[in-house]
Amino acid sequence: MSLPAEISFETLTPEIVAKTIDHALLRPDMTIDEVVAGCKLCAEYQTASVCVKPCDVKIAAETLKGTGVDVGTVIGFPHGNSPANVKVFEALQALEDGAVELDMVLNIGHLKSGRLDKVLGEISQLTSAAKAKLPTCCVKVIFECSLLTDDEKIAA
Repeated sequence: MSLPAEISFETLTPEIVAKTIDHALLRPDMTIDEVVAGCKLCAEYQTASVCVKPCDVKIAAETLKGTGVDVGTVIGFPHGNSPANVKVFEALQALEDGAVELDMVLNIGHLKSGRLDKVLGEISQLTSAAKAKLPTCCVKVIFECSLLTDDEKIAA
């Protein structure tokens, strides 16, 4: 189901709301059975996507194949401190395993240090590599607002 061009309170349905949800299954102690159950729940309610840990991408993609629910994962989660080349490798492996959305965690330390060129370079490097492998993939950048000043949020 695709979303209508315009949504109003009068036209809002549970199905429309579900198609706006990116359901996160990221708890560090989550079992495979819990991941599969969460994916099946997403399929039942037809959410837009599910976001799982990188180690769970393959099982999520297998579970959700043919359901219309996209699989996404986090890159450099939770703090963004991995070097750019490691994040790129992690992203490419996630795409290989069946992810179509990548939520990359920005390197907060570099941002807070004013190393915007490093931050932008890392985002660019990962996005270029991911788009070369899967042109339709969606790359998003996560930054932890509670750790940033207003100026840093604007820079991010």
